[in-house]
Amino acid sequence: MKRLYILCLALLSCVACSVDEDEKVTTSGPATLSLHSSDDIVLELDNGANLGLTVYWTDNNNITLSGSYAAASNVTVNTLQFSASDAFTANYDYLTASGSTSAQFTVKTLNNITSRLGMKGGVSAPLYMRMASKLGDNMTPDYSNVVSINVTPYLIDMSSAEILDENYAETGVKLAASADGVYEGFMAASSWYNFLVKEGDGTIWGGLPEDGKPFYISSSEDRWKCWFPSPAGSYYSIINTGAAEWSALYLPTINVTGDITGEMTFDRKTNLWTLVYTATAGTATVQLSGTGKQYNTSTKTDDDAAVSTAFGFAGTESAVTFGSSASDISVTVSASGESTLTLDLTNMTLSVVAGSSTPEETPKYLYMSGIDDGISGSWTFDNYLVLYDEDHLSYAGCCNVNSLWGYMYYAEKDNWDSKYGMETGDAASGTLVKGGGSNVTAPAAGMYL
Repeated sequence: MKRLYILCLALLSCVACSVDEDEKVTTSGPATLSLHSSDDIVLELDNGANLGLTVYWTDNNNITLSGSYAAASNVTVNTLQFSASDAFTANYDYLTASGSTSAQFTVKTLNNITSRLGMKGGVSAPLYMRMASKLGDNMTPDYSNVVSINVTPYLIDMSSAEILDENYAETGVKLAASADGVYEGFMAASSWYNFLVKEGDGTIWGGLPEDGKPFYISSSEDRWKCWFPSPAGSYYSIINTGAAEWSALYLPTINVTGDITGEMTFDRKTNLWTLVYTATAGTATVQLSGTGKQYNTSTKTDDDAAVSTAFGFAGTESAVTFGSSASDISVTVSASGESTLTLDLTNMTLSVVAGSSTPEETPKYLYMSGIDDGISGSWTFDNYLVLYDEDHLSYAGCCNVNSLWGYMYYAEKDNWDSKYGMETGDAASGTLVKGGGSNVTAPAAGMYL
């Protein structure tokens, strides 16, 4: 914490106010303040909420009037001015509270002041200060002497905003700034995915803490999480901090036309759209388009209310752009044969690579065959668990267990080759192995989670 001390010197200035044509009332006016500087300051982002600077000054709010008139107390208006130049051609003005003799600034607030003044992050430079004192807007202010301290601001990068998970942990996903306080980009979301948004100055935005307003946002301490609608997949999200709202355009599929035709498949974990096809070496020109579902403050998370919205991609293979319509994109094809057209929404690139790299779709159900053969008399696919956490491939459900020989898990209904057998452990806990292992040891008959 740094302190700046301001001492009051008695410098009387004469100010006159008309009462009538025959009588004048004069006042000494506010005393001129004298400033004294403190040590240099180095600001750090992680200490944004800490106290960075305290400014003290003596009381210059009491004035006297000539004659028998009594002056009101606390009439002086004191404005602490900050500038990156001793000429004070561009200022940040901080109006002090009436009658106050001190002001405090957090590290974040002081850093924001230096940012508004154009001071560069990571570079030590003088920050100039003076106090302007006056009795009213129609009065000429008296200024204190100018003092300076060297301040090293931390860098505020407002070119993007970072997505945090529901536990405030960094996800590595960033949305680019398209305007002041407006951030846009693709997000790969699971069903009802919760998140927060952190700006470069450290401000964190979440959901407005009011029921029925899922696409309104707030930076208040009691903020909720923002959350996506039910469909899991690819979304184009816009966060507008100025309007305090956000929106999400869901992309159900991407259609490919031109030299390559087909429907792309989305892999949420890698944020990639892919299409496997038989390629011819050379250059292929394609168009990528589709119809999305727009969610916003009006539609809320209601799937039926979501607005059908056309979208398309344009640009070049190394710099793909997104908009309301598609235009030709030429992509290099290095070899003939089975290849994969890949749209990378993290780096916004389009490429063709040899071979097949279609992402494996995560099954929504995990079937338990053999878990009730003591009831049904055979192994069936009638009992299953439901996917509840796609990121960790976690399934859960309740089942009436009555197994004679143990059981196995199956990722696809009626497909005996999709099995997961027990590698270690028993029915209560253990590990599974895909395509092998032994039957899971059955517990005593009864209802189990």
